[in-house]
Amino acid sequence: MEKIKATLLIISLFILTSCEIVQETKFESDGSGKYSLGFDLSEMMKMGQDTKEGTNEQLDTLIVFSEFLEIKKDSISKLSKEKQDKIKQLENFSLYIKTDSISNKFEMKINYDFDNLSELKLFGEKLKEQDIKELELLSSKTKDMKNGEDNGIPDFNKSYNTVFNKELFSTKISSEGLLEAEKNKDTTMTKDNPMADMIRFKTKYFFPYKIKKVNNKNVRVLPDFKGIEITGNLFEINNDPKYFDVDIEFEQE
Repeated sequence: MEKIKATLLIISLFILTSCEIVQETKFESDGSGKYSLGFDLSEMMKMGQDTKEGTNEQLDTLIVFSEFLEIKKDSISKLSKEKQDKIKQLENFSLYIKTDSISNKFEMKINYDFDNLSELKLFGEKLKEQDIKELELLSSKTKDMKNGEDNGIPDFNKSYNTVFNKELFSTKISSEGLLEAEKNKDTTMTKDNPMADMIRFKTKYFFPYKIKKVNNKNVRVLPDFKGIEITGNLFEINNDPKYFDVDIEFEQE
């Protein structure tokens, strides 16, 4: 699912609520890095759209899948090779979740270590059809944004073409993503629409090099000049599919 399409589909679930989705990518000089995708659905829960009378759902846990796979290796070895290969794709993931139906809190963060940009694009693919109850919990709260995506986890990386080296960083929506965004554009949405600010996307990139030049006016350069942040609401993303496109030039020693 393309990034903009996922954004627009979320509207039906979060009307009259608010939600923040934050993705962070930290690059190392060798092209490897860490990616995280975080959800804060607390406001949705406060509006009572996802609570049931008499239920008390509380969870505060961190799952490091490399440790889980090691602990469960004997059980996993009894599975078919296909299932073993599938579950081993979780090795570079960790998952933090905190939910409390009494205080109406729901936060989740999925972390992923990647060796290169090709692996980064596999983030969503590796999560497909995984039998993880915590992801199913998120899925139950984001069921209307699935539209064919397993676990209800939007995959933002595959909609963008990204380049990173010691000289530059570039990420731009792909031609397929652009066509999908134009196809699903809501032409009725205006800047003063009450729904425009209900859902916000925040994207952060961290680099091992200092930034010299940035070409996107939506970017906020971090104080150490080694990272950027871009925040957009529904109107901004709907109105400009290239909102998150950015080219960065690094300082050279």
